[in-house]
Amino acid sequence: TKLADLLRYRSTKSGEEMTSLKEYVGRMKEGQPGIYYITGESIKAVENSPFLEKLKKKGYEVLFMVDPIDEYAVQQLKEYEEKKLICATKEGLKMDETDEEKKDFEEAKSKTEGLCTLIKEVLDG
Repeated sequence: TKLADLLRYRSTKSGEEMTSLKEYVGRMKEGQPGIYYITGESIKAVENSPFLEKLKKKGYEVLFMVDPIDEYAVQQLKEYEEKKLICATKEGLKMDETDEEKKDFEEAKSKTEGLCTLIKEVLDG
């Protein structure tokens, strides 16, 4: 963990600056399940990833790991200060939804139900 204190990454909230895991943990929102990160070939590639949308909406910071060694390092580290490192691109990434978010989803779903039924009938027919 001594080496983990030396690691620095850019993030969704750090701009051009590099941030440490300790600084990240200090900025974590209450109830945030862990330290979110995304790996990729370049800052530009990860910055525009669709995987970040839900996390950004919730106000969660995401670390950008774009160095080839980062992926290896994160597999070895697994957690920092009892906070799990969570890959933003991991399949089945679960996010707790607020009642309002659930309601919005149900409303959107019901608005398109008629269209979906029509499309299904046309395709089946």
